[in-house]
Amino acid sequence: MSGWPFRLACVLCFSAASSLPVGGQDLTGRISGTVVDSTGSVLAGVAVALGVVDETPAALHSQSTKVVASTVTDQVGRFEFDRLAAGTYTISAERSGYAPGVRTPILVSGAQAVDVQLRLTLARVSEVVTVVGSTGAGEPLEADEVQAELLRVFQLPTDRFLEALPLLPGVVRDRRGRLSFNGTRPSQSTLLVNGTNATDPVTGQFAFDLPLSVVETVEVHAIPYSAEFGQVSGAVASVRTAAGGDRWSMDVGSLFPDPRFRDGKLSGINTATPRVKVSGPLRPGSIWLSQAVSYRFGRSQVKEDIPGPDEEIVEGFDTFTQIDLKLGDRHAVTGTVSVFPIDVENGGIDSLHPALATPNTESRGWNVALVDELTSGSTTIWQTKFALRGYDVAVRPKGTGPSQLTPDGLYGNYFNEIDRRSRQLELGIARLQGRRSGAQEHLVKIGGQLMATSFDGTDRNGPIEIRGADGRLLQRITFQGTGELESSDVITSWYVQDHWQVSPRLALDVGARYDYDAMLGESHLSPRTAFSLTLDADGQTFVKGGWGVFFDQVFLQADAFDHFQQRVEQSFHGAEDAPAGPPVVFENRRGSGELEQPTSHVWNVELDHELGESLTLRVNYRQNRARDRLVINRVTDDAGSALVLSATGTLIGREFDATVRWTPATHSYVFVSFSKIRTAGDLNDFGLVYDNLREPLIFENAEAPQAFEVPNRVLMWGVITLPQGFTVTPGIEWRDGFPYTIFAEDYTVIGEQNRAQFPRFFSADVAVTKHVTLFGRQIDVGVQAYNLTSHHNPRDVVSNVASQRFGEFRNSVGSTFSLKLGLGI
Repeated sequence: MSGWPFRLACVLCFSAASSLPVGGQDLTGRISGTVVDSTGSVLAGVAVALGVVDETPAALHSQSTKVVASTVTDQVGRFEFDRLAAGTYTISAERSGYAPGVRTPILVSGAQAVDVQLRLTLARVSEVVTVVGSTGAGEPLEADEVQAELLRVFQLPTDRFLEALPLLPGVVRDRRGRLSFNGTRPSQSTLLVNGTNATDPVTGQFAFDLPLSVVETVEVHAIPYSAEFGQVSGAVASVRTAAGGDRWSMDVGSLFPDPRFRDGKLSGINTATPRVKVSGPLRPGSIWLSQAVSYRFGRSQVKEDIPGPDEEIVEGFDTFTQIDLKLGDRHAVTGTVSVFPIDVENGGIDSLHPALATPNTESRGWNVALVDELTSGSTTIWQTKFALRGYDVAVRPKGTGPSQLTPDGLYGNYFNEIDRRSRQLELGIARLQGRRSGAQEHLVKIGGQLMATSFDGTDRNGPIEIRGADGRLLQRITFQGTGELESSDVITSWYVQDHWQVSPRLALDVGARYDYDAMLGESHLSPRTAFSLTLDADGQTFVKGGWGVFFDQVFLQADAFDHFQQRVEQSFHGAEDAPAGPPVVFENRRGSGELEQPTSHVWNVELDHELGESLTLRVNYRQNRARDRLVINRVTDDAGSALVLSATGTLIGREFDATVRWTPATHSYVFVSFSKIRTAGDLNDFGLVYDNLREPLIFENAEAPQAFEVPNRVLMWGVITLPQGFTVTPGIEWRDGFPYTIFAEDYTVIGEQNRAQFPRFFSADVAVTKHVTLFGRQIDVGVQAYNLTSHHNPRDVVSNVASQRFGEFRNSVGSTFSLKLGLGI
């Protein structure tokens, strides 16, 4: 079996729509692509051959091919075959020291342009290698992969590539829109763009937006066993962007805005996500440009009657520039510049947080990166990376009065104001080399990294009042101190990783990583290993697994905790709002001992089995045990009352999934998966308490299920190609509801936290796309629908027992429809 089912490259070649008949064949088709190694690095000097499949009736069963053209990949691993007649083709690639790779079938119709990726692994036995089919051990460190062609046709509400990741069974989007991977918190995972970090260095949240048209692949390493991945214990989502080619082209997408209807009347635009990409050679054969711009405007309406405006409005602008330079036969440089400002009005609005009680937010992100790759010898690649980025965040209340927390929700003003600037410098160098030792193969990567980060700004709070159902004042919370924060850190790392092909049936990945954190004054060694074992001679059954030690980054806000404003809580009683005793001042205090880097011990075991020619099964179990996580505890002792920051937190995440891939036809595939995610850990995790959007209260810390726990979840999705150029992409999700907590009138917790549960969630989505070629232009026209059955999927719950609406589940989105239009020039 050549790779895990989510390597969608093998099944994402679409048949074009029927073109206008002409007297002869239209020789305007094109196949281009990139050749990479098992780590995703591009390979230059690879011999690529184009074969045409004999589709005559006599050859239907043999599917014989004939080589009709050949070429060699350039310094950025690219190849191209143009002026192709309509038909079915194959692409094969060979390079000394690597096993041959084959990509088939590839359908070309009319003026269709198809872009593919071939991945080569090191040859198993000798310089003279032969294709051994599926009898090899496979890749222990394979990643789930989503390619550009899926993003082009699948239903994505706002055309963000991250919206496709919940198609994976272990990826869950929680009620606040954050992505959780395999039972870990959002801040435990990392986003990479072309190998460089793309997360907010202060909070650890994903903080990078890209135009959808520049995304070539998205790989998700569910467990980042490779030692090159550091400061992460969850998953690594790695995005690779597409380089420009030797022919100028333009891609225009999402041209249809989604209309907004209010009270049965057309009232402006609900969603608009137009995008444009232009790419081509600045100097043929040596300099290529890819330039993309996208605009995002979206409204998210609260489906309940609330005072004031009832929509969250998001407006963003993303621009991405990539220049690829060929400096020699063995030397290439890729430079990228991206800017992604986003404004949000009424951020986090829902039926319990009306507009006046929500903030307006602004984020201003930019990133400059250079990647230099130099090939020396036949199997050695040197890679150097440089990145400089900035991410500024502003959270602004809209009023001046106090925030009022009532049994029916939060009213009045929003209480927190943030104005923060952060900068990060990243440097990296790595050497990748293939080695042979008798009948065994090694692919060794040795590298080092430096990450220097700093931030400064203010974080201030206004007064908060807790009021009863009759309006009487129960508690007032005020804050003292300047709230001026700053911190910096430098992390240096070294790692070694060896992919070891022990035998045709057994492959190992063994690595170790060393990190030193200057802010903490700590150094750590992280050993990791993974294996893949073929159980049968024909390569239909694999057992895979691994174990590793991981250290999460301590985000900069933790180092500035002493300078956060102090909470002052004053309780009241009686109808006259009389104080009940003196106010209680909670100083910000660190627990005994220094802060420590959170540590996770992670392992998994997986079984892959081919059930038949069109069915593949994967069964997987993962476990992540984290300790030394930073938590906030409310403490009252001889020294007084305090919010204590300490490295005493724990989190256990367990995830089981079983997935079946069905390929009913050559160009169609369907995935069906069942997963279970169970969690237990501290609720007052520092990253959650001091997120960009805050909760007004800090409760007693407790160990409980996490907000993203989903005990049972079923997913069904796929891409089905039909005659006449139609593509149907169904997406169905059924799962248990998220947990929540029940409160008394004064917002003390009743029972245990996160023990109540939302109703079960069900949504059936679908998109139908028609691909046509008209006047030499490629056009995608389609319609997409969400929640076709209008199932009641509430996003809010009234959880205070003093409310007359206690236990009411609210704010469910019904069925929605939108049109899609894309144009390739």
